[in-house]
Amino acid sequence: MTKDDFILLIETKKEFEFTYKGKLYTMTYGTDEKGAYIALGRLYEPVRYYSFGEIMNEAKIENHFFRELLEIL
Repeated sequence: MTKDDFILLIETKKEFEFTYKGKLYTMTYGTDEKGAYIALGRLYEPVRYYSFGEIMNEAKIENHFFRELLEIL
């Protein structure tokens, strides 16, 4: 998946699932007291991020930054 494909998923709020090393990860959306968020992480253990930039700078899958794994998804 390219960075542009990922941005399109976020802009259209399309849910996304992928498997990495046999573990299921999801991306969903919601709103809380801080505003709209993107929940990304293992199934039932997502972490909330509030922007695309925050995901690219902070999100980790296993011991790798999500941005490094984006191309293989």
